[in-house]
Amino acid sequence: MQGQGPTSRPKVFVGIPAHNEERAIASVVTGALPHAAAVIVVDDGSADLTSFRARAAGAVVIRHRRNHGKGAAVATVFDYAVRNGADALVLLDGDGQHDASEIPALLAPVLAAEADLVVGSRFLSVKSDVPLHRTVGQRAFNVMTALASGVPCSDSQSGFRAYSRRALGAMRLTEASFSVECEQQFECLLHGLRLAEVPIRCSYDRPAKRSAYRQGLNILGRLGTMALRRRMLGQKPAAITASATPAAMPDEEAHEPVVAMAAD
Repeated sequence: MQGQGPTSRPKVFVGIPAHNEERAIASVVTGALPHAAAVIVVDDGSADLTSFRARAAGAVVIRHRRNHGKGAAVATVFDYAVRNGADALVLLDGDGQHDASEIPALLAPVLAAEADLVVGSRFLSVKSDVPLHRTVGQRAFNVMTALASGVPCSDSQSGFRAYSRRALGAMRLTEASFSVECEQQFECLLHGLRLAEVPIRCSYDRPAKRSAYRQGLNILGRLGTMALRRRMLGQKPAAITASATPAAMPDEEAHEPVVAMAAD
């Protein structure tokens, strides 16, 4: 990959967007640490001990002053990775649903220069105990997102992903909510990024923190807006900008996310 010497190891970061994940965040960080030069937890305005427990487990912690949404946390991770010269980035959720031991499998196509975005899919050969209502909803979103974006993916809502340096530099994230995963398929088409998938396991042992139906309706609305603006009107998203915030100051003070929010 670019920027590496003949014997140097790639600089891999793991990013974890988190909001009120004090119960699981330490174990997620501990599991990810062996696979990364650094684990970055973006605490998106939590009201619990998420930041404290993530830092105690060995993560670099960046706090948003208030809750802005998952997409904003992902954009902050991207900004940190680019500023600190990452060769690759892995994202996983902070609730313990993902198995950190699968990080090398997600990274493999990126490090082999075979893909720019690798999506960990719950619907390939590895079977996860995905609740029926989630399975039906996810498969519907997969079809709609593929049609809207022009890029197929068997798990368009998966939060377990790996990115190349090229993807980190090219993607412009404007979706502040959970629709940020859908947005990435549009970005792949816009910038000619290669998307690949690998099978993953996913655990649903913990009760859901939010209504899947409400979340689904929000994503559906944002997906329709993206399709209209990007594919039908040909509008390009606003670039990520750091103008509204100081440079990220992990472990020091809270700051605003580095993202240009999409209008409702």
